[in-house]
Amino acid sequence: MELAYSSASGDALRDELTSLISQERVEGLLVLATPSVDITADSFETTLESLSVPVCGGLFPQVIVDGEPRASGLLAIGLPTSPTVTVVSELSEADDDLDASLPAEGSEAAFVFVDAHADADGVGSLIDALFRTYSVGLSVVGGGAGRLDGGDEPCLFTGDGVIEDAAVMAAVDQPIGIGVRHGWNEVAGPFRVTDADHGTIRELDGEPAFEVYQEAIETNTDTALRREQFFETATAYPFGISRLDGEPIVRDPFAVDSDAISCFGPVPEGEFVTVLAGDPDSLIGAAEQAAETALTEEPIADSTGTLCVFDCISRQLYLDETFDQEVAAINDDSWPMVGALTIGEIANDGTGHLDYYNKTAVVAAVSDNA
Repeated sequence: MELAYSSASGDALRDELTSLISQERVEGLLVLATPSVDITADSFETTLESLSVPVCGGLFPQVIVDGEPRASGLLAIGLPTSPTVTVVSELSEADDDLDASLPAEGSEAAFVFVDAHADADGVGSLIDALFRTYSVGLSVVGGGAGRLDGGDEPCLFTGDGVIEDAAVMAAVDQPIGIGVRHGWNEVAGPFRVTDADHGTIRELDGEPAFEVYQEAIETNTDTALRREQFFETATAYPFGISRLDGEPIVRDPFAVDSDAISCFGPVPEGEFVTVLAGDPDSLIGAAEQAAETALTEEPIADSTGTLCVFDCISRQLYLDETFDQEVAAINDDSWPMVGALTIGEIANDGTGHLDYYNKTAVVAAVSDNA
């Protein structure tokens, strides 16, 4: 796929994107921006509206260009087939019947981006609708867009302009292979979620959630958990929603209010969760496995293309200086590597599951064979 990385704005950015879409086999654009790009500026919307091909994208904490995370600029990925772009508006108010909002079957794959700060149940409703509509017939990858500091600013866009509290989807006729791994291991639990609302856990096993979580960490690790340093400590000890097969689905706790713990992504009442912990070797090894899986799936074997990586920003925060080793473990010299550091990840995991993940490495090997 043709690629362009830019730190320009206004007319200069428009000219660079126009140059990209003038190249052969560019029929649409996937645009990944960083917070250094003011996507709410009139000039940015004017640029989007001026492009002659379908556009879909979002704003993310960082982008990945040539296998290197970058905290500024904008990455444009030229799609060799024209995408069907769909917008699901007012995601926080979404009910359980979003199926009618999705395009008809017929595409091989889809890139899906959601507002990471939208209501967790709305994100869950979208994931359910995608699975009901396409089952395992559509390969799905993507993630949560937005700024790390939160807020309700717009973070998604299409060729029609910038939107907030929404999801965007670009369906393409292009084979992709997908690998999903996280490498976090269970250290305590399981605990039954006895009181929860959206992404907030109030009780575990009938007891205040913070007290159970604190005891689990302090009993099973050498770490002390304090309310005033909750985010800094909790980033190393996410929850895992148990599954009968495969790795647990990770939920990233980010805040505590009284005894209630808020997580990115839905945590359904009645589910069983464990407390997870990791180490650099297990996380880096899992990311490498995700890349190997993506590159060896049947539609991708013996082809060439681009690695599109959606890796959780909290993995970078946890791994710190060793995150470069995770990126290197994913990288394949024969496949250019691009993508974004996301706030939550979306993917099929190769076993039929379509989920919204946290702290997970999602690798999509996108074939040049359209």
